[in-house]
Amino acid sequence: MKNKKNLRVTAECAVLLSMSIVFSFIKIWQMPMGGEVTFVSMLPVMLAGFRNGPKAGFVTTFVYSLFQLASAFVSGNVFVYCTTAFTFIVCLLFDYIVPFTGLGFACLFKNIKRDSARFKNIGLYCGIMFGIILRFTCHYITGVVIWKQWAGDEGPYIYSLLYNGTYLLPELILTLIVCAILFKAKRTRKILLNE
Repeated sequence: MKNKKNLRVTAECAVLLSMSIVFSFIKIWQMPMGGEVTFVSMLPVMLAGFRNGPKAGFVTTFVYSLFQLASAFVSGNVFVYCTTAFTFIVCLLFDYIVPFTGLGFACLFKNIKRDSARFKNIGLYCGIMFGIILRFTCHYITGVVIWKQWAGDEGPYIYSLLYNGTYLLPELILTLIVCAILFKAKRTRKILLNE
């Protein structure tokens, strides 16, 4: 019975991971030095944890981070700016591994619930916001440390805030809107959140 459950969890996480990868290719808006607004590409991997718990969620988001890293290597337009071992490690960790794996923290908010129908999915929304804010924080760090040469007169702190906010804020808003529509139906909540 346990093997059957593990197989189901693995299959579900693989499907959700695949959905995130496919959605990451649906780019609504792309920034010149990396970062884009996609069609809710982070949502499926965050749902992996909501459905199957933190362990499955973090494994899924970690594999997603490796996909993002591989995509960056294939495109070849990111790591050429990392001129030292320090900047390479900071970029590797804070632009790829930590922010995308950190999306797994979203599932830790699953048990936050309200009785009112209006706030039924508050844990889901809080988790999504936390995951995307964590991703923003990581990208903000690399913006200050690595990409500061493009800051100009505004300085690296404001530059990183504006640059990363320009694509992650719309991504957050779009993800929350899609969630509100998607999880309005009780049947959808039952299927996707195991309610």
